Formats: sequence, structure tokens, C-alpha cells
Amino acid sequence: MRVLVRADPQRSIALATETHVLIFRHNSSSTESRNGSSTSVAEHGAPKCIVEFLPWEKADMEDYRSLSSLKAFGTLGLVTLAGDVFLCVVNSASSVATVRPGEDVQRIQSVEFHCLNRSDYDHLLNDQINPFPADGLDADGYDHGYKESLLEHPCMALKKLLSGGTFYYSADFDLTKRVQDRPAETSSVAIDSLDGGFLWNAYMIQPLVDFRSRLSDNERGALDASRILTSAIRGFALSVTIPAASSPARIAKTGQPSSMTLISRLSCRRAGTRFNSRGIDDDGNVANFVETETIFNTDFVCFSYVQCRGSVPLFWEQASGLPGQQKVTVTRSFEATQPAFDEHFTNLSKAYGDVHVVNLLSKEKPAETELTRQYDQHIRRYVQPVNDGGSHERREIRSVNYDFHAETRGPHGYEAASGIKHSIQDSTASFEYYLSEEAQEMARVEPNGRRATLRGPQEVLKQTGSFEPT
Repeated sequence: MRVLVRADPQRSIALATETHVLIFRHNSSSTESRNGSSTSVAEHGAPKCIVEFLPWEKADMEDYRSLSSLKAFGTLGLVTLAGDVFLCVVNSASSVATVRPGEDVQRIQSVEFHCLNRSDYDHLLNDQINPFPADGLDADGYDHGYKESLLEHPCMALKKLLSGGTFYYSADFDLTKRVQDRPAETSSVAIDSLDGGFLWNAYMIQPLVDFRSRLSDNERGALDASRILTSAIRGFALSVTIPAASSPARIAKTGQPSSMTLISRLSCRRAGTRFNSRGIDDDGNVANFVETETIFNTDFVCFSYVQCRGSVPLFWEQASGLPGQQKVTVTRSFEATQPAFDEHFTNLSKAYGDVHVVNLLSKEKPAETELTRQYDQHIRRYVQPVNDGGSHERREIRSVNYDFHAETRGPHGYEAASGIKHSIQDSTASFEYYLSEEAQEMARVEPNGRRATLRGPQEVLKQTGSFEPT
């Protein structure tokens, strides 16, 4: 994929694959235009640019030239800053994981922001980041060779954030969903079906999702297949190869190595640094909620297991300070907290099934024991029978309080944490896990009368619950 630009008669930026091109032009008019695959993209009701998606042979690309020498891997979307509209393009990525054959995960290493309405910033981002920070240093360590530009790129902070190595994407499958919730046979990613809770570039990509919705079915399929629109999660992803001789799956059908993949997805709905983001919000989102999925895949079986973690689902704050001196303040009453608490666990139950809370707070620190006391009180209220139109529904949450630091303080260290298994073994067994196996060959008759065989994953088990450490 290449990034192309045309200066006249109107500045345009294009993302071009071998078969199609997605063209962006700034739109200063308030009149929205629609003509097939050409549509105005609006922000807060005011059109900011016109987008076209065309087959290469139907696009007039004669006056376009390369805007960047780097290869493009897709766009994260559009952002408007100080009246200028920027297109965010991933220009460096590395493969870090393979969940199943044909399902690769890329870590974003660098992005660029190309301005649709001005050429001033075309090379500014590269100029402002010195790739050789030690060049030009004299004997005393002073830098006389690198000068910062007088014009600062408005997207510099976003570039540093997105290029920090904590964002990941896949052009092969929906990375926002666990294996259990997505079909294996999907050949392209439908950007409008992603899980918004883990889609970190939702605000940037949404105008292009709206544009996609206005295309014909054929155009929409071609846009998805082009892999131009990119969805990003934040967290961690990595695969390791396990030799056949060391595989937990004792039966090897082809002798091929298996793989173990870990994917952690940080929610974008209440993220933040440790002391600045605590507790819950009115929509039931808890701070720094993470879904972690462990996937084991061989040539004939795929295993997946998911657990979650998040901040204690109460309205509380914690001031920064020395260890042991971080004051905890509960900011809402019990009755005012319960609706958000209920919403949180209702959402968890819809997404994962049964929930078993593992409370790792200290039993010795007064602030944490108070949080535990109120947490347990809210759980008891939540599981009381609910009278809904004459029917009584009883909601279930299992919980265990386990002072992790106290339990692992002795000579056995973290190995002592295995003692918790006696408190959670019933849930571990009942929650099960996701498992699929390669189906037996199935014969079918083609339209020409020939018989063909099909192979594919067959679901054996589904995970029906999740642990939530806090």
C-alpha cells in the first residue's frame, strides 16, 4: 500500500493498493455531496472531507506522486486539530503473533499524520524526531547538528502515543473479539462489527465506517478486502512456538509445532494511569479493565481461555504518595453506587457468562479493608432476588477474598499463590473453556456434479464464565 498526494487543482491524498484507491479531499463547504462511492465525511455534523473509493483503472491518478517513501499498512482514521484535518497512516509494523494459520497480529511501530488541507506538515514529523540522537555531539556532549523546526506538528503527541509499541492490529481477523466470538472462516474484517470497548481508534475511524455503510455491497466487500481501514487495540500480543515433542496435546497428526498466544486487550472506556483512574463510572465501566486470552493452537485443535481484571467497581479515588500513604476516598454513598455496580456485572454476565470475583486487596491496610467491606456489601445486594413484573430473578456472583501479597510473603514466594485453587476449583470446572477441533472431511456435490471435500473447525466446548481479579 502506498501514500500518494496531488497538489492541484485541489490537494488530495490517496491510499493505493494494487487494485483500488481510497482518495481523501478536504471539504470546506457545508454542502454534503454524494455520488456513488464519493461521499462527504462529517464531524459533528459539519463535512470536513470528501472520500472516494475506486478501482485503480477507474481513478485518474496521473498527477499523483508519492508522499512518503515508507510503505503504508492502512489508516487508523481521521482527526481534526486546530481546523486542520489529518489522515493517520500506519507506516511501520512488525508481526508478533499468529493465533491460527492466516491470523497474524501486527504491533504498530510508527504512524504518520498527513494533512488534507495544507502541505506545511508533509515532512515535519520526520524532521522533528531525530533518528540519530547521538549524531552531532561534540566532545562535551553538546548537540550542534540537530535543530528543531520552528513549526511544531500538531499531531506530535498522538504520534508518540500510537508509536509507543502498545498498539496492535490485524488485517486478517477481528482482534477486538476473542476466538470464541468470531468465525474462523471470515476472510476479511468488517470494520463496523468490531467491539467498541476495545477499539482504541473508534473516534478516528468512525467517519470512515459511516462512509463504508453508504457503499454498495460489492464496493463494501472490496474495501474490506483492501485492508485499508485498520482497527487498533491497546495491550499486548505475543506467540511462542512449542515443538511437537513438548506440546500439551499428546496426539500429533502431522508432527507440526504448536503455538501458544497471549493477547491482552485494554478497554478504552475508562483507561488511565494508576492513581488518576480508579473505580467505576455511571455506565458501569471500571478503570483499566483488561481482557486476557490464552490461545493454544495445533494442526488439529484450538484452545482458548479468557479472564478479566479491573479496578474495584465502586466510586473511589486514591491520592498518589509514598507506599502505604496513598489515601483512599469513597466518593459516593452505597445507594448511589449500586446502579453502576449492577450495570457493571450485568455487562460482564452478558459478555462472559457467570462471574467469579477474586478480590486481591489487603486484609491489613485499613483503606483496602474498607473497600473490601463495601465491595462485599454491594455483591450481597446484587445477588438478592429481583422482582421484575412478578417474576423473581436471582443473579449469581461468586467471590473470594484473597490477600495476594500476604499469601506470597513467605519463603515460597509466588508459588504459594497456588493455594487459591481450593477456593476457585468449582468455578474453574464449571466455566470450562473454548475448544474446537478440525472437522472430519465432508463430501458435497459441486454444481458440475463433482464431489469435493471440506475441512474446518468444529466447536466442541464454549467457555461459560470468567474470573475477575481486582
